Amino acid sequence: MLQFYIATLHNLRTKWPNAWPGLPVVLNACIQRLWPHKRPEVGSTSHKLLQAALAMASHMEQVAQETNYEPLYHNRLHTADALTAICLLIQALQKKNIVVDDEWAAAFLFAVISHDVLHPGGANGFLQELERRSAKEMQYIATPLGIDVVWLQRVRELILRTDPTLVNGNHDKVQGVAFEMNLDWACVLINEADILASATSIYGPKLGQALAQEWALKNHPLNHVVGTPHGRLQFLSSLRFSSPAAEEFHMAHHVAEQITSLREESSLREESSLRGA
Repeated sequence: MLQFYIATLHNLRTKWPNAWPGLPVVLNACIQRLWPHKRPEVGSTSHKLLQAALAMASHMEQVAQETNYEPLYHNRLHTADALTAICLLIQALQKKNIVVDDEWAAAFLFAVISHDVLHPGGANGFLQELERRSAKEMQYIATPLGIDVVWLQRVRELILRTDPTLVNGNHDKVQGVAFEMNLDWACVLINEADILASATSIYGPKLGQALAQEWALKNHPLNHVVGTPHGRLQFLSSLRFSSPAAEEFHMAHHVAEQITSLREESSLREESSLRGA
């Protein structure tokens, strides 16, 4: 699963930004993978959630075109990375014979494509500052479609709990708890999808450098750290993967290998520095 995801990341980057097909194309590819034979019935909650996701995809493309501005990390490419990640994580659960019903699968796609809409770059000044902005825009897109209020509230909560300061707490809530399709586990899955590309050895370092450049423009105090090998080591050491889907990707092992390699490189640099002193 991980190698297929990495190949997908490569494919997206061969098209970004000059040959970008658009988020609706990426989303439709995910929908086709999750519903290869028959899409949800028109008028059903899952159908309405997918229609909202498609409307958001088109909206984000329009906003990017009209403003001619996107952050260097929190852009449509990141959204596509996270979107394909959640699609493959859902399929990984299905591979383990875990049922993800149509409503949850559609809600995942809608939440992920909406989670960074209107992101201005930088980081939160207070708890859920930018996530609330995205959730408000999500509701603006979804309201005319008559989505069940319970599912709309779930999507809102999924977006709000992508605040990086809440991620450890999301994992803590499911620690030692058997996986089932509920809001707490759904939040963990979205958190994993959000950082999956950054956790890969091939594309993670470049994404860290893109985030550093984005933060520099916003005078974020950690902009000099996040794109460095030390910052990369700190990031990888902070990651948690709790879901059965992440197990199917062997993410814990993949991250552990990178941490070992970075520590060895750091030790070699220190030895070289001492010899040169």
